Amino acid sequence: MRFSKKSEYALRAVLILADCPPNQTLQIQELSVISGVSVKFLEQILLVMKKGGILRSKRGVGGGYQLDRPARSITLGEIIQLMDGGLCELSGITDSHGTPEYPGSAGLQTCFREIDEQVNEALQERTIEEVLSMDRPKDILAFEI
Repeated sequence: MRFSKKSEYALRAVLILADCPPNQTLQIQELSVISGVSVKFLEQILLVMKKGGILRSKRGVGGGYQLDRPARSITLGEIIQLMDGGLCELSGITDSHGTPEYPGSAGLQTCFREIDEQVNEALQERTIEEVLSMDRPKDILAFEI
C-alpha cells in the first residue's frame, strides 16, 4: 500500500505547521525549505487543504499559513482522503472483472477487505497531535543536586 506524494507532502506540511507555536504563520517559502517540497507543488497542496478546512492563510506582513483547527482534531485519514480522494483499498486488487476464480480467491478478498477496514479505521483515528507526540521523548529523567 502506498499513498501519493501529494498525501505525503500534505502530511509533512500539516505536521510542520502543527509544531509551530499557536498563532504563528509560516510562509510558503519557509514551508518549502523545512519540508523539502518545491514551492510550486506545495502551492497546489496548500490550496486543496485550505479549501478542505485544514489550513487558513493570512495575507500581508506576518502572513502565511497556519492550521485552521487544533491538531488534535485533524486526522491522517482526513488529509489523505482530501488529497487522494480515498483511503486504503487492497480489496480492489483481487476484485477486478475477468479474474478467474481460483482456490482461496474469496478468502483472499475477505482478508484484504478486513485489512482495508483496520488500516482505514486507524488512519481516521490517528491525529496530527498524536503523530507529533511520537517524536517527543517519553521518559525524561531529571536529576537534582
